[in-house]
Amino acid sequence: MKFNEWAELICAVISLLVIAIIGMKQYCQSKRMEEFERRQDERDERRHAEGNKAQAVEFISKYYTDRGLIPLCAVAAMYNDLFHYSRKMYWEFCCLVPEVQNLILKYCDLDLRVRKENDLFVRCIAAVEAALRDRFPKDEPAFYDDGKYVLRSLDRYAGEKIPAVRIGNLPKCLDAYRPISDSRTPEYNLFIIEVLSRAFESQDASLTPISCLEKAYCFESSPEIEACRFASTVAFYAATYGSCDEANNRYYGCPGGFDGERIETMEDLFLLTVFQIYTKLLLPNEG
Repeated sequence: MKFNEWAELICAVISLLVIAIIGMKQYCQSKRMEEFERRQDERDERRHAEGNKAQAVEFISKYYTDRGLIPLCAVAAMYNDLFHYSRKMYWEFCCLVPEVQNLILKYCDLDLRVRKENDLFVRCIAAVEAALRDRFPKDEPAFYDDGKYVLRSLDRYAGEKIPAVRIGNLPKCLDAYRPISDSRTPEYNLFIIEVLSRAFESQDASLTPISCLEKAYCFESSPEIEACRFASTVAFYAATYGSCDEANNRYYGCPGGFDGERIETMEDLFLLTVFQIYTKLLLPNEG
């Protein structure tokens, strides 16, 4: 082999070695960058998770005495997170990102989760109307103009205290539901509970519990805020007794019956009503 051929061969080998060395260095540098980015991503994720946990813990701690109302915070966020709720707890919850909101629910051992719900109120009213119509086909509609009185509990009377109304004597159509009591001014919810629970338990499709309750509570002649309370309360108990989801072992919470927290305003009542319909009639049908 001639000298120039040896020289060319040696140059070629040297070039290949240089290329291999450069390639190895680039590969090692790339691996180091990937490892660095991975560690950085993990660090950022840990910081993000720690930040979310801190916000969730701070919220629960801040409102610990009213923690039983946290399910209503979730409903407020799903219904309208831009609404300026009168209870600070609700709008502060709405200001949190969904990840933190759901972490709060998880820490409270609730199966409820905040998620995108289109036309939540419309769907809730349609569900409770269907439950009443299917069970009592001869009764008159329970709600008017797509549940306007239930909705006005929030839109018009959000910060107002729930009116302290006690009903008087029952009309004759409610004689069958009259509890054993001599009280002529029973607690507001008592006969709504009595009438709807017994009506749903019966097998009589000819019953008209809504019509009777409207007469008993003077629905047509009562002030609007009282009409709103009546419509919301009826919707709440219609969802309670009209649900066929008795075997559901999920726990969504029990606002107002947890540990001393109170349902005080019309806003509370509205959110409680939507919560009850949502968890009793909508979520079970979604599997």
